[in-house]
Amino acid sequence: MTNSNLTQRQYHLDYLRVFASIAIILLHVAAQNMNDVELAGTEWNIYNFCNSLSRWGVPVFVMISGALFLPREIPTKTLYKKYISRMAIAYIVWSAFYAIVDPIGKLIFTEGYQISLPEIVGNFISGAVHLWFLPMIIGLYICIPLIKHLTKNDKLIKYFLILSLVFCFIKTQSELVATCLLKGNAQLIFENVNTLFKNFNVNIAFGFATYFILGFYLNKTEINKKNRMIIYTLGIIGLALTILLNLLASKNADQSSEAFYSTTSVNVLLMAIAVFVWFKYNANGNEKLNKIIIKLSKYSFGAFLVHIFILKVFRSFGIQSTSFHPVLSVPTITIATTIASYLISLILNKIPVIKKYIV
Repeated sequence: MTNSNLTQRQYHLDYLRVFASIAIILLHVAAQNMNDVELAGTEWNIYNFCNSLSRWGVPVFVMISGALFLPREIPTKTLYKKYISRMAIAYIVWSAFYAIVDPIGKLIFTEGYQISLPEIVGNFISGAVHLWFLPMIIGLYICIPLIKHLTKNDKLIKYFLILSLVFCFIKTQSELVATCLLKGNAQLIFENVNTLFKNFNVNIAFGFATYFILGFYLNKTEINKKNRMIIYTLGIIGLALTILLNLLASKNADQSSEAFYSTTSVNVLLMAIAVFVWFKYNANGNEKLNKIIIKLSKYSFGAFLVHIFILKVFRSFGIQSTSFHPVLSVPTITIATTIASYLISLILNKIPVIKKYIV
């Protein structure tokens, strides 16, 4: 779908939001038991493949936010009152929910466990495994008044993205290669290169701000078919590198490594760009499908927030990715978790106050 064909509603962003939420659920299902199976065995490789395949989910969520927020003129007061406050309330409520639910679950299913107030407080402050996303997105929202000035000039956008590619993504890739794959003199050379990178101290060009601005830039820029094919090819290469490099890193460490799953790795960046561009130009669908996707898109944030709870419930009843072969367990649990999460989100979205502030 090109920009010339877009109606007021940008359907591809709805598609992206839905599929990004599913990718994140797949990620957490695949990551559940990677340490519980033989390293680099058949089951481990399936988990690694699914984990790698889904790593574009969080970056694309950030890119969607950039595509929606940066073209608009939002007064700073409105930004804080309407958007930042909503994310802050959602974080507080859901962090409290998981901080309380976890010890209750242990009390029910773990013999001899006693609820500890310091544990609850600690869990509330740190947040559940996926809730780090909310403070991160709040941080980006806080910077919108500054980022807006940058996005008014295409040359400045390109300059920022080049800086970020070099001093964030290539720097990260270099560090990962040195730390996880190399030994001896080769490792020493890469470490010296990494020290040089760090000495530049170009911290303004960091990862999630890049995805935020990149979403805005890719969404407004027309990309010809030839360049789209290059982007898709690089995305496939990015996926292959994520799978292969993480396998090699895990073998070198003699344990499961998540090094090359990093959102600031070049391989994940290539995947995220390819997915975003593909949906921009292909997710037009038919009218009935669009209506379904719009509905699902509305419930995607709530589904993201609640899906870890669903996985915990499944696990407490012995349902996890090692329950049966991962070729079946990973997609089955992912589908079941997605359906349950969206149903709960739908219900929560029917409750006025919760709908406005929490999901």
